[in-house]
Amino acid sequence: MSDGRFTVLGDERLSALRVVVAARMKEAAQMLAEGSFDEFFDRPMRLLLEDGLARCGAHEGTVWLLDRERTSLLPRFNNGPNAASFVGSFRQTLRAGMISMVVATEQPICENEVQRNQQQDKTLDRQLGLATSAMLAIPFYFAGELRGVISAVKLKAPDAAFDPAGFSPDDLRVLQFAASILTRLIEYELLNLALSLDHGA
Repeated sequence: MSDGRFTVLGDERLSALRVVVAARMKEAAQMLAEGSFDEFFDRPMRLLLEDGLARCGAHEGTVWLLDRERTSLLPRFNNGPNAASFVGSFRQTLRAGMISMVVATEQPICENEVQRNQQQDKTLDRQLGLATSAMLAIPFYFAGELRGVISAVKLKAPDAAFDPAGFSPDDLRVLQFAASILTRLIEYELLNLALSLDHGA
């Protein structure tokens, strides 16, 4: 008699496919950093991340993916008004910058005095004519390994006298929760691609 718990037993017929499917998912995951992310990152994924960014009080956020050589982070999605001026074209070297530190340590950061932090790389701020006053940045995993960083920022004009309110530990948890669900959605899509399945198949 069932005890009411949901239990699904593994199927031995699928065991031999696990290595092949995992390898195919990793191949597809690498392709996302190389220019396929816009097509892949669909409306439900965007809305999920944008909701998380709004809930943690960010002005905007970015999905950064590691390039094939794992020497740079590439911005593949941003929900701010200047996205078109740097998404897909800017490269953040891993030799500098706060988000690069997240890759090196695989630890999140919550920094509310970004402009005083000597590890900040101001290259993108100067390019956009803005100043980052606060930042959340978390490691972003899918398909079995670290794939990049998700960052959330609060911005101001470079000559503004006051900073916007900073982020809190609760804000960091909100962003981490959104990222964990986003990871599941991405891996679901990658699995569908690896198995050549249509949605709902």
